[in-house]
Amino acid sequence: MTFADREEYIKLRDAARRFDLKELSPIASEYDERETFPFEVLKKAAALGYVGPHLPEQYGGMDDYYAKAVVYEENCRVSFGYNLSLNASDLLFANNVARHGNEEQKQRYLPPVIKGEKIGCWALTEPDAGSDALSITTTWQKDGSYYVINGRKTFITNAPIADFFIVIARRPGSSKSDGGCAFVLERGMSGLETGRPFKKLGGRCSPTGEIVLDGVKVTKDQLLGREGNGFKDMFSSLDVERAFTPLSSIGIAQACLDEAVEYAKQRRQFGKPISEFQLIQEKLAVMSAELEVARRYVYYLIELVAQGKRVSKEASIAKLFASNMVNRAARDTIQIMGGYGYMREYKVERYFRDAKLLEIGAGTSEIQKLIIAKELLK
Repeated sequence: MTFADREEYIKLRDAARRFDLKELSPIASEYDERETFPFEVLKKAAALGYVGPHLPEQYGGMDDYYAKAVVYEENCRVSFGYNLSLNASDLLFANNVARHGNEEQKQRYLPPVIKGEKIGCWALTEPDAGSDALSITTTWQKDGSYYVINGRKTFITNAPIADFFIVIARRPGSSKSDGGCAFVLERGMSGLETGRPFKKLGGRCSPTGEIVLDGVKVTKDQLLGREGNGFKDMFSSLDVERAFTPLSSIGIAQACLDEAVEYAKQRRQFGKPISEFQLIQEKLAVMSAELEVARRYVYYLIELVAQGKRVSKEASIAKLFASNMVNRAARDTIQIMGGYGYMREYKVERYFRDAKLLEIGAGTSEIQKLIIAKELLK
């Protein structure tokens, strides 16, 4: 048994599913087409405790990583894009503040995110620094009692709409994991600008864009964690992100399986439902088997995260397997549905586009393999 088999989380899953089917499902395709984020859904979700349940109770959360996992999966079953932005705000931004921030920072930034009043983001990737995170060139340097930040970030989820930003920078002349700092910045600060949302293949209702930092001048109050410790904190954050990211794959794959099974039972060819053809049954069986294996392993992984354990290898295994699994599931669902699956009026076309990011974002599949091998060879 895992946490997901406990009655309290079964009830939470049912409640989150009802919410998503009522509030999110009817508009998911529309917002995907419009490429805009459904702020009204976020506020309703926050009122029910579905934003930041893993965050400390004293700031409005529930101290419950398991609740975060359950809601995360159900969201992705309906709209991966919506959850992508929610996750960037309450996990990548707020969870880092909760783990590394001082009391004043927690009081300032956590409650408005948990209430759905503000949106956060976490800015690491740069035009020339993606998988090689330590090669970032955004810099910070001291100017009296101030820090001055210069650089450019790209492919940042929520950048065009964010109120709060965590920006990773390094001291000029530093190398590898030395000299890193994380800063909490706010929209409206002098020198901080964001670009227009990128036009993307998938996750379209989640705005992604650039951040330009031109002489942004801040005090020590905006430093998150200890000076010089930014990269060490970053890697521990990436472990948590990668532990939750496979839930995106699981949610999308479950949606694909649901669509494939229903269509196969209804669609008739050669005088009988296509569900009676063995090649269709094979696709459904493999989809179901791989989905359940991924789900059980990821639930085990979330329990390790909740216990505060290091999960570098386990998170990479989960992300690698689950992202491959969901892309196969999406392809096979379209194949089962044939021409209908290829049409934009059917949800599976959106699932197919959304799934591809899961082999790229939060560390490519190639990087996951390198991490697994490195851990094995220690």
